[in-house]
Amino acid sequence: MAYAKRSEGIARARTNNNRNVANAKTSAKTNGTSATTKSKVANASPQEEALALLKELRNLIFKEYGVKLQLRDSRVSTKIGHAAREKLGLDIAAQVKKKGGNKKFDWQKWNTKLFTKLFGQPDALKYAPEVVAIFMSMLYDTISTDPEQAIVDLVEFNRASLERRNSFQEQEEEELDDLDDELDEDVDEDEEDEDIEDELDEDLDEDDELDESDEDE
Repeated sequence: MAYAKRSEGIARARTNNNRNVANAKTSAKTNGTSATTKSKVANASPQEEALALLKELRNLIFKEYGVKLQLRDSRVSTKIGHAAREKLGLDIAAQVKKKGGNKKFDWQKWNTKLFTKLFGQPDALKYAPEVVAIFMSMLYDTISTDPEQAIVDLVEFNRASLERRNSFQEQEEEELDDLDDELDEDVDEDEEDEDIEDELDEDLDEDDELDESDEDE
């Protein structure tokens, strides 16, 4: 029996020892993986970290809202598309007006048919932004012949144009508000006139009643 107990004790000791070894290996492996991950993060460049963060953000927003955030290049390309469409349209409209005749420039047709036929939609151009920028510099001296600067010029044109449109819209809204106020004032004056007429009618009715009472006497 003593031998059996001793054997059982040895077996338990071996089992505990094996468990400790296994735990130590698992811990070492986990620590090693953690250290490797930290090492990778530490060794990543700011550009790589920013790119990883950007991917994480876009995936999160797409899963949450079903929309894709535009990247910088897409935003610049869209601004160039709008700038080219408007600047060309303004130029063509001025030339058509100067020439005179029966034909008039149709902005709707230009925006939805003619421009898109040549360039595509402003937010989905058929050509790279640099190509459109160089093309525009061939027509207008306000656009630099340097491709990078030409892009900057077109982006600035789009910004100024948007600012003008917003200013016009605000002015129109203010004018409409002023018109509403004037109409309200006219309505108030009409109501006051009606009140005065009602008072005069009441006075006349009272006078008529007095006259009738005098006649009865």
